[in-house]
Amino acid sequence: MLVLSGHVGMERLRATEAAALQRRPAYITEVVLENFMSHEYSRIRLTPGINLITGPNGAGKSSILLGIAVALGQSYTERGERLADLIRRGKDSARVTVTFDNRPVDGERPIKQIPSDTVSITRYIRRQGEYWYYVNNRFRTKAEVEQLLRSIGINPNNLLIVMHQNMIEEFASRDDAEKLRMFEEAVGISALRERIYQAQEKLSALMGEASAVRKALEEARAAVEFWRKEMEKLNERRELERRRSQLELEYLYSLVRQTELAIERKRGSLTSVRSELEALRARASELRSEVARMREELLRSVDRGSRSPEIASVLDALIQRAVEKGVAEYRVAVLEREERELERDIRALERELEERLRSASSKGPRVETSREPSEVLEELKFVTLQLSSTGPVVAEAEEMFFAADSKYRQMEIRAQELEANVRKAMEELEYRKRLWREKMRELIEELSPIYDSILSAAGGTGSIRVANLDDPLNARLELFAGFRGNPPTLLDAQTHSGGERVLATMAFLLAAQSRIRSPFRAVDEFDVHLDPLNREMVMRMLVETAKRNEGVQYLIITPGRVPELEGMNVIVVQSVSGRSFVTQ
Repeated sequence: MLVLSGHVGMERLRATEAAALQRRPAYITEVVLENFMSHEYSRIRLTPGINLITGPNGAGKSSILLGIAVALGQSYTERGERLADLIRRGKDSARVTVTFDNRPVDGERPIKQIPSDTVSITRYIRRQGEYWYYVNNRFRTKAEVEQLLRSIGINPNNLLIVMHQNMIEEFASRDDAEKLRMFEEAVGISALRERIYQAQEKLSALMGEASAVRKALEEARAAVEFWRKEMEKLNERRELERRRSQLELEYLYSLVRQTELAIERKRGSLTSVRSELEALRARASELRSEVARMREELLRSVDRGSRSPEIASVLDALIQRAVEKGVAEYRVAVLEREERELERDIRALERELEERLRSASSKGPRVETSREPSEVLEELKFVTLQLSSTGPVVAEAEEMFFAADSKYRQMEIRAQELEANVRKAMEELEYRKRLWREKMRELIEELSPIYDSILSAAGGTGSIRVANLDDPLNARLELFAGFRGNPPTLLDAQTHSGGERVLATMAFLLAAQSRIRSPFRAVDEFDVHLDPLNREMVMRMLVETAKRNEGVQYLIITPGRVPELEGMNVIVVQSVSGRSFVTQ
């Protein structure tokens, strides 16, 4: 039988814990379970220090811790594969509420973001599988609740903070790397590992970018040489290109000049037509007046009954003037048509001139020339033939060369910067690893002797080690324990009995108490494999630890006899006809 011999090593434990928890953290004051498992309605008051839940098996003790864990967002339920399985039989929904004391201490609240003396987190669960959260009667998402709990150091999924039934043995059987991560989170240094991950990712990204830049740098160097040759070819043609541009511009403005001369000629013709038209219109107007007058005279002669010779004379004169008027009007119509045609031609030529001027001015300023377009075009064809004989070139060769050269120089600078950044990232990664190693070494050097001292009280010995300390990403937390004079060996289900594993795990938990950040810690039936004497001594150690850590809560669940210890909040759970009742 394993028997604890006393409080050997506890003085060292007290000294280690003295500096921890300088101010009162948030602790749970009340838990309400409604239609949750075997609890129809239970209200449980909790206090700082030890809260011991006891009662016969099947009474509903573990349901209280499970309710707390569910309210705080724990994903592990053990007894129910679905949250809906936790609802009391015959009910459609369940409610669990956990209330924290958030009164200010020295003007500062434990949960700073909520200005209230109490903070109640409620989780509702429906049979259909739905669930939701309320914080102080206001809807909140699970992520918001988790963030709130992280601010006070509570993670209900960490086995070092909340151990449900059989989880002490499960912790002992967990992968040592996972144990280390749980330990880091519980003592509040998981950020060191996260920064190592971040530094490693940063280094990997920089090394990948540096490799890509080196490859691109070689491609950029080849591009610079290619465009250098193209630019040299382009320079050989520049004189011919310049001459061709001059001729193209001269040709365009020779067309402009040709159109301008045509307009001048048309305008001269239009002026002559308009002058002749004006005279004819005046003559036609006179003839129309004279014909009208003679017609009236003829009518008066007829009315007076004048002699026929007199009438014939007037009629002949009228016919003569009418013929002249008709000729004049015909001539006016012909000249008007000619005027319209000239105006139309001039407008067409003006549009053509405008287009040619726009086309020419887009190429350059006006060039005065006396040559005909055909003469300029002949020379332009000759120069174009010379250009085609020089071979193909890239018009943007010079720009491409300077662009390629600029890109190459920029990439050269970037490659140098990346090399420097890679060196800095490697230094940063090593610095982060060194910080983690130093902190882990400090913790292990501090806690391992305490762990050994606690085990020695049970007639055992042991140590805490971190394997692969130089490689944080592959490091492992190893607990060694030996009993009955046997040398310490790695804690293992095949090597150690159930009682030995419980004692070693509880010794580790007790040793780590001064470093665990969470204000709430819970263990369900840790004493299953312990004999009564060891069970009572472990309980006394827990009570002493709780007294030294004022404001920290311990929730201990046991079906066994409760020792008479001062300062313990004892909660008795009984079951009557399938319904749990709580007595305090």
